[in-house]
Amino acid sequence: MKELYIDFAELKAAFPIEDSFERLGLNMKQNGPAFRGPCPTCQSGGDRALIVTPAKHSFYCFGARIGGDVIALVAHIHDCDMKTAAAFLAGKGSGDKPDNKKSNASTVPQERNKEAARSLQPLSYLEPKHHLVQKAGLDEKTCAYLGAGYAPKGIMRGRMAIPIHDKIGNLVAYCGRALKGEHPKLIFPKDFKPEGYFFSALQIPVDEIALVRDPLDALIANQNGVENVVSVLTETINAAQLRLLAELMDDNDCQAIELY
Repeated sequence: MKELYIDFAELKAAFPIEDSFERLGLNMKQNGPAFRGPCPTCQSGGDRALIVTPAKHSFYCFGARIGGDVIALVAHIHDCDMKTAAAFLAGKGSGDKPDNKKSNASTVPQERNKEAARSLQPLSYLEPKHHLVQKAGLDEKTCAYLGAGYAPKGIMRGRMAIPIHDKIGNLVAYCGRALKGEHPKLIFPKDFKPEGYFFSALQIPVDEIALVRDPLDALIANQNGVENVVSVLTETINAAQLRLLAELMDDNDCQAIELY
């Protein structure tokens, strides 16, 4: 039998992501420019763990820490591969779930040496399309835009270098995020104090903050249309960081923090 062909790009253009809610049995409620609801696949993260942003044609699941387009959403919810998900959307297949599962910055610091911050220059040798970066879930466009990428040399060698900026946009440091299971997961330059900083990809545009531990999660969420994610850069949160969170909420008129 001839294999069914589906043009993914054409299918995505013809099928708005929000139109999938009813077919997938999702209980989504509008929250500003996005829709939020529980993820029936993960069954974790609470009743707002799944976020769909129609303007960016994308979703992000805090439970699974993955996101993507409407086809990827169907694949995630149905626990199936992309071809089966596309066939389900196109109405050209049964939509049955196979055994294989699809896998796949504003910053708030304490005061630090402003002269040193001004003198720090972006790393020109980072590789945004390195296969390990893509394997981690980030595309070249997102990395290039944010100035992140694989570091082939320097103190971050072999890791993904993620830029940390201060409140007014000065580049103050890079953190090195492990890509091959190295420990610790995050490393920093000597004398840099990560407990004085948070990381996020863009300014906080809504009235609440989603707080995660891993800056990679913040990047992937942002790539999939969720712009209110902030990452701590430490394993624990101390009193000083709580004060910084309060300042972050005041600065952005945020009313609540969600923990993931």
